[in-house]
Amino acid sequence: MNRKSIRGLVLAVLCLSLFYVTGCSTVPFTGRSQLLLTTPQEEAQAGEQAWREVLSQNRESSNDKYRLALKRVGGNLAKVANKPDYKWEFVVFENAEPNAFCLPGGKVGVYSGLFQYTANDAELASVVGHEIGHAIARHGGERMSQSEVQDIGAQAVATALDGKSAGTAQAILVAYAVGTNVGVMLPYSRTHEYEADKLGLIFMAKAGYNPEAAITFWNKFGQLSQTGTVGEFFSTHPMSDKRIEEMKAYMPNALDQYRTAPNKKNLGETLK
Repeated sequence: MNRKSIRGLVLAVLCLSLFYVTGCSTVPFTGRSQLLLTTPQEEAQAGEQAWREVLSQNRESSNDKYRLALKRVGGNLAKVANKPDYKWEFVVFENAEPNAFCLPGGKVGVYSGLFQYTANDAELASVVGHEIGHAIARHGGERMSQSEVQDIGAQAVATALDGKSAGTAQAILVAYAVGTNVGVMLPYSRTHEYEADKLGLIFMAKAGYNPEAAITFWNKFGQLSQTGTVGEFFSTHPMSDKRIEEMKAYMPNALDQYRTAPNKKNLGETLK
């Protein structure tokens, strides 16, 4: 790869990074600037479509204890999230995997396998609050916007390579993809996870659940979220120790919200 090609590649990556740094919107509570090229309506429409697919491909749990717990906790979190335009739905799916998600527009799914790690409402709220945090921060729209800008950058690089040999062009395009994914896309994935953790702490605290239960949950759940020998740098989710460290640092903010919550539930109902 000659010096001119390298300069062009670096310029494309820098231009892509500039889009992210400048941003055009602000995340509630954290104040982070973000790039959003999508509208809330477009994101909600995409969420609705994905939700219909999830409902058609997954079986809802018949466990009334799990279902009532999610409705109870999810409803309390939705109130303090203060998004009346969101069409909230909370469904437990029969799946042994311990996981949960929230689609744009407020569609929340929790796999039944998660309940073996949640001892009470507050621990469940720490997970559901985290997923709701993704939706409130519009991380889905931000990811779509980032992908769109990345595609635009790739097209610009491809245009600049017109006339070069196929081998050279392919090598530069691969380098661009790796550079933007590792240097920009994956760090933003980790940023989203840390940010959703913070928002989750705020929402559970405002709903009256003791935010310190989130630390209890992640200490238990951390064994499953380790990325092994690959390490955090190439992971879209933060490693457990770092995640807990970030939550502890933000805990004073959450406890301030908890102290002023009008209806304190502490740990809520027991789920075991």
